[in-house]
Amino acid sequence: MDVGSHSVAFPRRWWYPVARSSELGRKPLAVTLMDVPLVVFRDAAGVPAVVLDRCGHRNYPLSLGRVTDDGLLQCGYHGWSYDGGGQCLRVPGLRQVRTQSTWHVPAHACVEQDGFVWAWGEPDAEPTRPPYALPVVGGRGAGETVFRCDVESTLRASLENALDVPHTAFLHRGLFRGNAPRNTITAIRRPIEGGVEVQYLGEPVGMGPVRLPESSGRTFDHWDRFLLPSIAQIEYAVEGWFRIVNTLVQLPLSPFRTRAWFVVRFSSPLPAPLVRAVVKQQGRRILRQDADALARQTERTRSLGGERYASTELDLLGTAIWRLLHQAERAEQPDGEDLPPATISERQVVFDA
Repeated sequence: MDVGSHSVAFPRRWWYPVARSSELGRKPLAVTLMDVPLVVFRDAAGVPAVVLDRCGHRNYPLSLGRVTDDGLLQCGYHGWSYDGGGQCLRVPGLRQVRTQSTWHVPAHACVEQDGFVWAWGEPDAEPTRPPYALPVVGGRGAGETVFRCDVESTLRASLENALDVPHTAFLHRGLFRGNAPRNTITAIRRPIEGGVEVQYLGEPVGMGPVRLPESSGRTFDHWDRFLLPSIAQIEYAVEGWFRIVNTLVQLPLSPFRTRAWFVVRFSSPLPAPLVRAVVKQQGRRILRQDADALARQTERTRSLGGERYASTELDLLGTAIWRLLHQAERAEQPDGEDLPPATISERQVVFDA
């Protein structure tokens, strides 16, 4: 595959996470979605809204204003005030505000779910599907931890990095894999609704140098999943013992900068606070290595004018993510409605890890 920087895909008719519910209070919050400035705020009833971060009057950032007592977003320059649909309802000094299209600012459909505020990528449009629902992990010792990281990376590269098994034995040697004897693992890729998944069979139970002996007969149940447009999910389980699901919900801030929230939900026989502390500590160490690698990859990509990738049969998810993102983007073009969906074939690969 040989593609240039123009190939950064951005399907608009999908949901994107723009903020965690906990970080959105009474003050407006500035975010960006693929270089488009947006502002997120709660109205008087606490319902979130997302509009373009510009006042229709003089282009002043609405995120520098305030939310009034009756739930309008008020510009800090001249006081023009907008509702969650982007309609200007109040202009100080005017006795009557006329409805004019030039006074309207584009608004994005918005919902609050799973502790996140999600915005529809296309402004002033009706969503055609609900946001992805994060899986519930219950049972003994159930818990959750969430942390965030901004990476210098395209959305696609960030997604692939999260789901790429081969790099873990090298970049994360000792933290995740690499210090124990190599084992033969079978990987099976399958298309799923809205994306693709890979199931790994025969993977020994362990982390870094700590592993259960082969005589235990236990192996991981391991799945990696990509779901359009920006969800990466890693699931590990040992039946009757524990389950951990790490769901990365990602926001493309710009073509080469991505924000990722890591939502780690787990159940285990160990106390939840202990598991939470270990997951956060190890997760952040691995994340620092990934963020540095992605930044260096992006720096080289941009200096050479675009991506130049060579892939093998081990790159089960990277090429599939690329195809699904670009097909979703093409389907939104005027002549793309009749395009057949991207075909992700079932594939089985045996490799050493």
